[in-house]
Amino acid sequence: MKKVHVIAHTHWDYEWYFSRQEARVQFAYHMNEVLEALKSHQLEYYMLDGQMAIVDDYLQTNPDKKDAIKKYNRAGRLLLGPWYTQIDEFTTSGESAVRNLQLGMNLANELGEPMKIGYLPDSFGQSQDMPKIYNGFGIHNAVFWRGLPYENKAREFKWRSNDGSEVYTVNIKNGYYVGGELINCQNYQQLINKIATDSLHQNLALPVGGDQRAVDFNLKDKIEDANRNVKNAYLKESSYPQFFRELKSEGRIVPAYQGEYVDPSVSKIHRGIYSSRYDLKQVYDRLERILTYQVEPLMAYAKFRGIASQIGIVKDLWKTVARGQAHDSAGGCNSDKTNNDIFHRGIVALQIANAVRDYLLRKLSISDSNHADLYFYNPLPLRVQRVNEVEISTSFPYFDLIDEDGNKVEYDVLNQRVENAALLRRNHTEMEDEKYYVTQIAVRIDLKGTSLRRMQIKEKQQHSEMKKVQKIQNNRLKIEMIDGKLQLKDIKSGKSYSNFLTFIDQGDEGDNYDYSPAYNDWQLNLNFNGVAVKCTAGKVVSKMQIRGSWQLPSDLEARKNRVKNEKLKYFVELTLDKESPQIGFKMKVKNTVKDHRLRLVINADLPSEYSYADTQFGVIQRDVVDPHLTNWKEIGYHEEPTALRPMLHFANLHNDQRSITFLTHGMKSYEVIGENFDQLAITLYRSVGFLGRPDMKRRPGDASGLERHETPTPDSQLQKELTFDGEILLDKRFDPRKIQQQYLVHTTQNELYYQCQEINRYVTPLEYFSCNPVKLKSFKNEVDLQDSECVLSSWKLTTDETGYELRIYNPNSNLCKGGRLIFKSPKTVAKLDLNGKIKEVLASDVSSYDILDVEKGKIITLGIF
Repeated sequence: MKKVHVIAHTHWDYEWYFSRQEARVQFAYHMNEVLEALKSHQLEYYMLDGQMAIVDDYLQTNPDKKDAIKKYNRAGRLLLGPWYTQIDEFTTSGESAVRNLQLGMNLANELGEPMKIGYLPDSFGQSQDMPKIYNGFGIHNAVFWRGLPYENKAREFKWRSNDGSEVYTVNIKNGYYVGGELINCQNYQQLINKIATDSLHQNLALPVGGDQRAVDFNLKDKIEDANRNVKNAYLKESSYPQFFRELKSEGRIVPAYQGEYVDPSVSKIHRGIYSSRYDLKQVYDRLERILTYQVEPLMAYAKFRGIASQIGIVKDLWKTVARGQAHDSAGGCNSDKTNNDIFHRGIVALQIANAVRDYLLRKLSISDSNHADLYFYNPLPLRVQRVNEVEISTSFPYFDLIDEDGNKVEYDVLNQRVENAALLRRNHTEMEDEKYYVTQIAVRIDLKGTSLRRMQIKEKQQHSEMKKVQKIQNNRLKIEMIDGKLQLKDIKSGKSYSNFLTFIDQGDEGDNYDYSPAYNDWQLNLNFNGVAVKCTAGKVVSKMQIRGSWQLPSDLEARKNRVKNEKLKYFVELTLDKESPQIGFKMKVKNTVKDHRLRLVINADLPSEYSYADTQFGVIQRDVVDPHLTNWKEIGYHEEPTALRPMLHFANLHNDQRSITFLTHGMKSYEVIGENFDQLAITLYRSVGFLGRPDMKRRPGDASGLERHETPTPDSQLQKELTFDGEILLDKRFDPRKIQQQYLVHTTQNELYYQCQEINRYVTPLEYFSCNPVKLKSFKNEVDLQDSECVLSSWKLTTDETGYELRIYNPNSNLCKGGRLIFKSPKTVAKLDLNGKIKEVLASDVSSYDILDVEKGKIITLGIF
């Protein structure tokens, strides 16, 4: 006899073709109905989609309902959490995923108890790291719908991460909405047979819910009717916690699966969504970086120097990140009005995050008793060596930088402009001459963990200009433009790369969910013919600046007719640090072309079977050609399993002798292309004009999203200026830890400096306000992590603000040294879970602590008090 657990729920997209505001109104009335149904016992259980953001919004306008929510949650009838929002798992960083669960579980704890089930029923694929993240929160069961490959048939299995973490997982193959058939049709037996497919268990889950589905007040009647008409099955109201208890009590052996799941076997998977609405992804990527690697570390640094923290602001910022990383929100597969709201929220959060950073930098600097002119900060517990590009405001055009030992510090002048601080007048000739100089420089810094560096600015008569040169190079690399082609030479290995960077423009007859080639496509391979090239070299950096334009088809009709009738202007800047094996990449495009995709191509000359990219807390190897590319229709896949793949921070090709990596600041999609699969193509952006399109070349059938309503999204054509940042890293071998370290140091620490001056009151918006200095506590290299082979994931205040929280992980496939923590004053070290709770005290009153070697894939979180 099958026992069917009928699970009443709603799937509540935070926003989609409707806005957050519209959904919020709907949910306010929906929630009142839920509480009424629970009160009257028309429903015994109800699950609020495994997310707390909707409850958070509801309680802001319905605080009087808090007690009722507590009552039903504590009775086990109203299931809350564990997530704050249901994330997209492939464009959300590890720390963002952790903070999302922290927000969700902590809010659920305030109301009673979170549902400890990793519930992500609608995310577009599953990351390989989810089991280890779940286990870090004490979660050992999971539910999802999309992504399992054709070969993995089981509905129930153990899903393992590479560190050995596992969750007992149920794949709801028929969707989170399948139970709607219980309400809307009479063929109950067919429904039971459907959900029993590929299950050897007696206990089955039947979720009754759907997108913004109203409460089914007649659920009990339908269950009774079904029980009268089905054979060998018994239906009962239940919940996922109850279902898992009874399912696991059967004691059956289930298969173990490992890896990520991004196959369109039971539904569309939308591998093209990683490049939809690049502008949204860029904003939230930057917000993640500033919060994780600037605001939180700097706030911890300032706290222990005597400056009070503002944890409430940080919490609100993480809520904004979480809202923007709900699976539809992060994907950009929304109406224009919704995407505009998501973008605006991200911009507002960036303003707040920047303001927190700028305030703390100023407060720390003006309070320093040593009274320097220029300060550089490293709030992280590890050494930072990098070139910073900074702006200096002076009343004189030329200056020296003098360090604390009286030595001159080398720098390059990148740009200088003259400003006037005088009162404005309609006639500018009537303004007083109170000019000052704003000089952009490149300067090398070297800072130990949790430390600062002071410099004085001294006037001088002249400074050396960067020299105009024909090519740029350092002791490792040489780049030059020859006949419209970028030529790269690795000086140490002698390897040359002809036409190293190119671009590909293609038609995109897809939608906000997916890239799809145009039916009448015309691919254009773009080079640098006819460009203006400027190369300069200094003592610290050398730069190549390329200005040009490409003639492209303006839209699908022009592409069909092979007419190049639109000019796409672009600017590319490549930078070489004198001491680094990586190439800085910046690009600016004024996009005036519609329905197209522009990709950067790195001609790596590395024939490959696999590509490599980072995940939340690891690295994954992927086939360059999907194993089901040729038979996907025969096996029933819902779309072509394209070779487009996601990345968080990097994508890589390598062999035993060479490794080439692209480090990204917001671009999230890549593909390995070329006859020999030796080129790494990075999608810069896609321009499309519809939320969903039917009958696409690589996704036949109904439109995604709204199947019966055509929804134009003209803003998704991205007709505006777009900017792109990244780095290209060349090395002898593939070392994920080293790559992530390069990402951390070279992409997250540039803005951590402050100049004490009064001539320019507009360096930051906060500079105009007065600010009182405070007496700072002595603080020098308070914590220093040395000799670690792990990746720093986060460094912040502990939950109670009494210490530091350090999170590191091992992305490599072998054992890694954890490193040694050096303390200026005696500390206590404790092991924490991912929610920041102490699990074990490891050492007390010590001046140093040796972190044990870290096994592959492991996440280690420590509290330092």
